[in-house]
Amino acid sequence: MSTAHRRARKIAWSAAVVSVAGALSSLYPALAAAGIHGIEVQECTTTTCTTPASYVVGQSYVFFAGTDGVSASAPTSSFYDNGTCIGGGGYNVTWVPLTAGTHTLSTNTQGHTESLTVVVVAAPPGSPTAQQPQQGTCGGGFGSRSSNLLPGS
Repeated sequence: MSTAHRRARKIAWSAAVVSVAGALSSLYPALAAAGIHGIEVQECTTTTCTTPASYVVGQSYVFFAGTDGVSASAPTSSFYDNGTCIGGGGYNVTWVPLTAGTHTLSTNTQGHTESLTVVVVAAPPGSPTAQQPQQGTCGGGFGSRSSNLLPGS
C-alpha cells in the first residue's frame, strides 16, 4: 500500500469520526452540553416555576444548582448568598433574601463553582422580618464542613 493511499484512508477515517460526532451531538444535545452549568433562581408555586421580574426582601425563591445534563441523579451542592452558606446537600434550597441590594448567589457542585448576580429590592413597609431557613450544611474546602467558607476556598 502506497503512502498516498494510507494518507487518504486516514483522512477518510478522520472525516467519518467527525461526522459521527456531529450527528451524535445534534441527536443528543445533552452530550454536547455535558459539564455542570445553569444555576437558576425561580419563584415556584405548587405547579410551576418561573423567573421573577424582580427579587424582593423576605420573599421565598427556589435556588437550583446546575446540572450536567446527562446524570440520572441530582448533584450534591452547597449554596451561598454573598459568600454565606444558606444550605447544602441537595439539588436546590429555598432562598430568602434578607437585605436589599446586589446579591451574588453561588453554588459549589462536585468541585465546580458557578455564580449569578441578582438585585434585590426592599420589601413593602410593614412586611415581617425576613428569615433564611437553614437547610443542611455547606461543604468547605478540603472536607472541613464549615458553613462560612467561600466556595472554592
